[in-house]
Amino acid sequence: MPMTYDMHIHTEYCGHAFGMTIEAILKRADELGLHTIAITDHVFRPADLAVISRIRREAEQYKTKCRVIIGAEIDVNGDCCDGRLVTDDFSGMDYVIAGFHYVPTVGNYPHCPEDCDLRPDDFLEVWRSSLLGIVSNPTVDTLAHPGRLPAAAVDLDVHFDDILAVYAEAAALSAENNIAWEINELTGCRLCDYYQKQWRRLYQIGLDAGVKLIYGSDAHNPSSIAMSDFTHMTLESLPEGCLSQPDDVLKPGV
Repeated sequence: MPMTYDMHIHTEYCGHAFGMTIEAILKRADELGLHTIAITDHVFRPADLAVISRIRREAEQYKTKCRVIIGAEIDVNGDCCDGRLVTDDFSGMDYVIAGFHYVPTVGNYPHCPEDCDLRPDDFLEVWRSSLLGIVSNPTVDTLAHPGRLPAAAVDLDVHFDDILAVYAEAAALSAENNIAWEINELTGCRLCDYYQKQWRRLYQIGLDAGVKLIYGSDAHNPSSIAMSDFTHMTLESLPEGCLSQPDDVLKPGV
């Protein structure tokens, strides 16, 4: 069954989402018959906040059949290990996703364990403290792509159960602070077949604690908007009807 919404879409302003003009995004959303989209470009530093206002102004210039939410994927400060975001200025945003891409205290973006400058135990310690800090912040609406950073930074064959144990801690805090977890389509492209199937265990931990699950493609090109192969595979292994809708995670009045 095709997706009816997409709560994580990037634009060309991030510098690595070619062809993702606002016009192209809205046109594609209408072609797919989506009822809601969230345009959530990266905020890696406070100066990036200016682009969010620009995106809103551009989106208002086009007529579209879908509801357009303007938010941001605000990154965690990679110099720290307490989960603080690079800014706490959320003015002009309807929706805040916490992006967790960089190794805490080191600040690099790992593509494989060899890229991580910390020993696995040290990484897991600072990652855990950062993650628990993120989900203790009730101003965050959604945790972006759960598990993607440790999947890149350590050997999952060795540490997957350790990672799930940390997510059990994070789930209780997420539920308490009403922070959803994102079923992120792009994450599926970063996992081997075995762990694509295992990722349902992470989301089941969240559901068991009362965490809401929300879908986002993390699209960086028009053809990826509302793409959902990994998402549907994951949902098939989870309780029926467990996927939330946008209004379930947006703040009242948005």
